[in-house]
Amino acid sequence: MTQSSHIHLRCAALVLLENFKLDAIIVAENSAAVKILAELGSRVKIPIISLFAAVPSLSFSEYPYLIQIGQDESSQAKVIAAIAEAFSWRSVTLIYEDNDPARPILSNANTCFDQHVALLASSTDEEIVEQLRNLMSLQTTVLLVHMSPTLASRLFLNARRLGMMSQGYAWITTDMITNFMNSMDSSVIESMQGVVGFKPHIPASKELRKLAIRWRSKNLNENQNLEEMEINVYGIWSYDMVWAVATAAERVMTRYPHILHQVTRMNMNFTTIRSSQSGLVFMDEILQSRFKGISGGFQLTNGRLIPKEFEIVNVFKGERIIGYWNPGNGITSLMKQENHNEMNSTSSSKLESVIWPGGTMNIPRGWSLHGKRLRIGVPANNGFREIISVTRDPRTNETTVTGYCVDVFKEAVQSLGYEVHYDFIPFEDASGKIAGTYDDLILQVYYKNYDAVVGDTTILARRFQYVDFTMPFTDIGIGTVVPKINKKSIWIFLMPLSGDLWITTAAFFILTGLVVWFIERPINEEFQGSPCEQIGMIFWYSFSTLVFAHKEKLLSNLSKFVVIIWVFVVLIITSSYTATLASMLTVQQIELNSKQDYVGYHYGFVLSRAVSNLNFKNPRLKPYNSPEEYADALGRGSNNGGVSAIIDEIPYLKVFLAKYPSDYTIIKSMTTSGGFGFVRLL
Repeated sequence: MTQSSHIHLRCAALVLLENFKLDAIIVAENSAAVKILAELGSRVKIPIISLFAAVPSLSFSEYPYLIQIGQDESSQAKVIAAIAEAFSWRSVTLIYEDNDPARPILSNANTCFDQHVALLASSTDEEIVEQLRNLMSLQTTVLLVHMSPTLASRLFLNARRLGMMSQGYAWITTDMITNFMNSMDSSVIESMQGVVGFKPHIPASKELRKLAIRWRSKNLNENQNLEEMEINVYGIWSYDMVWAVATAAERVMTRYPHILHQVTRMNMNFTTIRSSQSGLVFMDEILQSRFKGISGGFQLTNGRLIPKEFEIVNVFKGERIIGYWNPGNGITSLMKQENHNEMNSTSSSKLESVIWPGGTMNIPRGWSLHGKRLRIGVPANNGFREIISVTRDPRTNETTVTGYCVDVFKEAVQSLGYEVHYDFIPFEDASGKIAGTYDDLILQVYYKNYDAVVGDTTILARRFQYVDFTMPFTDIGIGTVVPKINKKSIWIFLMPLSGDLWITTAAFFILTGLVVWFIERPINEEFQGSPCEQIGMIFWYSFSTLVFAHKEKLLSNLSKFVVIIWVFVVLIITSSYTATLASMLTVQQIELNSKQDYVGYHYGFVLSRAVSNLNFKNPRLKPYNSPEEYADALGRGSNNGGVSAIIDEIPYLKVFLAKYPSDYTIIKSMTTSGGFGFVRLL
């Protein structure tokens, strides 16, 4: 409204107040007029009742004689936040009309909006298309529209032409639009298929049906446009508001007849006008009105008639209610009892199923790369197909990438809140083998030939100067695998000591008995007797010293010295034997320190640090490429062209042990590597 229009309206209002005795003014249109008349009403103490839907939100404390119906920005912001939470959307883009009625939503729901776009009522279609194209270049696909129905109609028509009313997008409309959908052109409604909107909820009743019938009959006689016959929520609220004003006037006339004829003259802008003394009483009566109206329970809050509940609708071949929202319970599903007019609410964590733009029932994720496909590099086959595997169909030339790493990547993408399109590109040469080392593969991300790498790429400190890694998704560290000893062998008790040591021990066993017998026989009666008894005494005494159970008393100091030495040797042998046998029956302990032992490793595995950390001394190394090759080499052993142990990263060893659980075991492990992680650009 222009400045001259403001002056003209103010003059007209003053003339009206001068010539007529007014107790209230009802404003049915023109949002700019509301503020002007609200200022005037506050000065002359006359209630100003605004029935206009799209009016700026005016403070009741600043304009105490203004009564409004319609928008409550605070409640709308809460509904928007609840809908976004119900569908797990992290951000919403606001498209609003840059005027007084629509602008306040920014301050009330700013935390909900990732960004916002303002349009003017005078914006051309070219300007609207330009703004929509800018939104298409962004990643967000959840769009909230808060504007007049006229501007919204043009917005949705252009959005449909640009393909933005398709799968992947989510559109939300506030009650500024949703309340007036029944009056929109059919082509606009066709463009809005899949939109989710909310508007104040009006409970069904006999009185509402009767009012709707009277409304249709009146419009049918005056207007043949059937699309404009349906009464909307603002028409219902206006009906209740006028009813409240009329009943309040009756109460004032009945209760306060003595103040009806009191008139005060005021000089305003060189005009003397009359002001009724009943204005304050009349205002109080309106504010205290309580009755069951067409819209439900009528009650003003801070001079406003605001909705107590919103219904959430889905536009698809008409409007379909998918849920409700109220301040007490948030999003709810309401059931109406057949024999009562009251609504019983039952909490529901989810709305009813929604048909989204494009006719899909899949919930839009809220973000999209809008056609950009990520180039994901993957290493060619490394022998461990369970971890990463690349196969190519010779007939169709189609490449398929599978394995644990791919499963983890797909699950991570699935959990994101937006669409991600990608292609797996094998890092291979013409023969199908990996085209270089893993360092070469990782450098492809640094050179921007790939957007990322998915596979068995180890997190190493030196690689961080070129690329970044995700958190590890496997066990970290390296380990050593060796063959198990057959624990079922009946000769396992002989294995703790070598054959030479067994023979040496047996020789000293006999020698000690002979020496003691030779020293003690001349002077000790216990060592005398028949030849058989003396031979038995030699072996018995040697055996008894093994278990420290000899009872023969020695007389010679020399024989005692021999026995002390032998007992000390026996103590060492038995302790060593017991410890070795116990370890063999639990976890096999070996030392691969001999130059005769070969150690196997995985192709591409960095060995220098691993060998030093696992305490191998001068190992002879052999590379292998698959679990089957590991098993064959370990089975043959170092003496037959194989190896005595395999060192590798824990994920590979776990795959190997899963295939051969009964034949091999891990004996050493060190956390010297960071596990597998996905590679991305710094």
